[in-house]
Amino acid sequence: MNKRRVENFSDGIFAVAITILIFNIPVPNGAPGTLFHSLTAQWPTYVAYVASFLTIGVMWINHHAIFERMEAIDRPLLMLNLLLVMLVVFIPYPTELLGKYIPAGGADARTAATFYALVSVGLALMFSSMWTYVITHPALLRPDFDRDAAWKAMPRFAVGFVVYILCVPLAQISPIATVVVLAAVAVYYFFERLPEPAAGKTAGHVLGQADEPKTHHQVEHLDRPVEASGENPLLGQAEDRSDQAP
Repeated sequence: MNKRRVENFSDGIFAVAITILIFNIPVPNGAPGTLFHSLTAQWPTYVAYVASFLTIGVMWINHHAIFERMEAIDRPLLMLNLLLVMLVVFIPYPTELLGKYIPAGGADARTAATFYALVSVGLALMFSSMWTYVITHPALLRPDFDRDAAWKAMPRFAVGFVVYILCVPLAQISPIATVVVLAAVAVYYFFERLPEPAAGKTAGHVLGQADEPKTHHQVEHLDRPVEASGENPLLGQAEDRSDQAP
C-alpha cells in the first residue's frame, strides 16, 4: 500500500478538524455597549478552543513522526489510522459542548467536560494502539529504527493516556480545570517522545565493512597492474617506447 496516500488523507482530515474549531466561537449578540462584557464572558469558549487546537495540532505532529519512522503500511494499520482520524474530526463537537455549557456551570458543565475527557481517552487509545502495532511489526519500520529504544520510550509516550483517564473524574469536580489539564498534555507532547531513527547506524555499517580484513582474492585484485584499474594501455605503451629511446 502507498504510505504517502495515507499520510495525505490523514493530513487533510487534521486540517479540516482544526479549521472547524473556529466556528465554535460565536459572535456575541448583546445590546450596544456590552460587547466587551460579552467577549470576556466567553472566556471558557476560548480556553476550549485553545485546548482542542493544541490537541489536534500536536497529534498531527506526532502522527507525522510515526509515519516518518515507517517504511511500509498494511491493512490492519490502515484501519487503525482510519479509526484515529475518525475521532480527530469528531473533536470540534465536544469542544462546542464545552463552550456552550461551561460558562453556566452546574451538572451540564460537568457532563460536557466528562464527555470531552472520554473523547480524549479514545484518541489516546487509538494513537497508542497504532504505535504499538507498528513497533510490534518490524516489517513496517525503517531498517535503521531501534525497536528496543521505542519500547523503552513507551512509558513517556503513554503518559497522556493515563492523564486523560484521570481527567474523567476530575471533570466532575472542576470542568474548567479538566480543560486546562488537557491543554497541558498537548504541550507535553509538543516535545519529541519517540526515539529518533539511528541515522548513524547505516553509516557505521558501511565504515565497518571498509575496516574488514581483505580476502586473498581482494588483495590479489588490488595488486593487479595499473592498466586493469582503468588506465589507458596505449599511454603505457607510449611511455615504454620513450624509455627505450637512446
